[in-house]
Amino acid sequence: MFTVNVMSAPYNAKGDGITNDRAAIQQAIDDVSNAGGGKVVLDGGRTFLSGNIILKSNVELHFGDGATLFQSSDPDDFVKPVDGGYKPYRPQCGHNICAEIKWSHLWYYNYPFVFAERGAHDFKITGKGTIRMMPVDDPEKLFKLCPIGFYRVSDFEISDITVTDYHSYGMMPFTSRNGLIKNVTIENSSHGNGDGICLMNSRDIRITGCRMSTGDDSVYIFSSYKDPRKSEWWSSDEPEPSVNIEIDHNDLKSDHCKAFGMILWGIDCPDQSKVEVRNVYVHDNHFQTMGNWNYNPYTTKPGCPPVTTVRFENNVVDGIEPNFFETQVSDMNYYHSSREFHNGDFESGGLVFWAYRKNEDENSVSLGCDGEGNHFGCISSLEKGEASLYQGLYISAHAPCCFWAKVQTSGDKCRMFVRNLETQALVASRDLSNTEWEDVWFEFSVPESGNYHIGIERGEAAKGWAKIDNAVLLGNNDAAFGYARVATDPQRNWKPLYFYDPDLWKDEK
Repeated sequence: MFTVNVMSAPYNAKGDGITNDRAAIQQAIDDVSNAGGGKVVLDGGRTFLSGNIILKSNVELHFGDGATLFQSSDPDDFVKPVDGGYKPYRPQCGHNICAEIKWSHLWYYNYPFVFAERGAHDFKITGKGTIRMMPVDDPEKLFKLCPIGFYRVSDFEISDITVTDYHSYGMMPFTSRNGLIKNVTIENSSHGNGDGICLMNSRDIRITGCRMSTGDDSVYIFSSYKDPRKSEWWSSDEPEPSVNIEIDHNDLKSDHCKAFGMILWGIDCPDQSKVEVRNVYVHDNHFQTMGNWNYNPYTTKPGCPPVTTVRFENNVVDGIEPNFFETQVSDMNYYHSSREFHNGDFESGGLVFWAYRKNEDENSVSLGCDGEGNHFGCISSLEKGEASLYQGLYISAHAPCCFWAKVQTSGDKCRMFVRNLETQALVASRDLSNTEWEDVWFEFSVPESGNYHIGIERGEAAKGWAKIDNAVLLGNNDAAFGYARVATDPQRNWKPLYFYDPDLWKDEK
């Protein structure tokens, strides 16, 4: 690997914490990128005073043990990327930029301290070093920059770094793909807010082994559309769904807000599939608190974008806010799912809210449309294995329910079904072989309250296809609100989960 040290010639960074080393570090990054990639090293035990740094494709910025990248207090030390080069710019001071826009925090407008611009790929920030932000007692004199942020990048890694003395959000990975954030520490926030990781409209991301003690939310998945705080370096006007996100083995604490949760602000998007949250796996974490932000200050339209297939395992949560249970989530384990179909007619964003199982044919689950513009869900290529299309719903024990849908098949024996989400045991079903669209229903009840998959599947069909539309679940009106399961870890001596009651909080102890 091509490796350069920023303190070596021709870069000659000082690493004394007094000299501005921005130009030396940036030149080393540019040279390594132009050479096809490699590693730029900050010497261990040294402090590199700098304005903001622009990362490039195929470059690893590596911190030697104890190396510190220290944000400059001089406004003349900052640049922004322009046409492949850099142009001086002065970051703004203070907290908010516009009184008319709620939460118009300056770190949305100022370029991040360590920034990767749109299109960057295959870059890393590694090593047991520290990114330390500007220490000023007067918040009106602070250049509030996000320590690490980027927009529309791919294939990145941030590992082992400590972010400290920060006064914004710790990391802002926006509309990005294929990322790993591992063994990161974020601590010592000051001068308001102080969130940890704001993961907006991103997919195929893993956050693992991180330790955070934040002044506000620690880690959250942010679904955003046309956020008015957009700036030169980012926008959510053309969002991407938040898909395939794993949050594991983290220890997250928040002073007064959510250690983990979701901000669901995409309801105005005409295509809800662009703002959905899907396939989130949350396991082996400790969260001091958990909750969701369902209130969107930038719209008058009620509701939240779709959230589908959220799996919780082996987490310890000290407390959960009521707003977590107000979120309609389809196909969620451990906690209660939604208790009714959403997008049952497939007209609100394709397959959003629907979960599915595909066989070896990638197109075995799809969205169809008839000649009149009506959409429906379809499972096909059944000769290639099991395929199913369903929603995960909470159903109360012994409640008389009716699963009603408009269905059509190729004439092969498919079925409508109800399965226990945890065990996948078949609870109720009805076989189908009608070759014309028909309204079909069956009555059932479940032996115990819980989450169940309900939809269509291959059944006994050895080939062919089945379609579904206008799915509803009737009955089920006495479904509980919240959950009543607790988890403890005696080895770590944490408190059990709280549970939510509509009228009061209770401690399960």
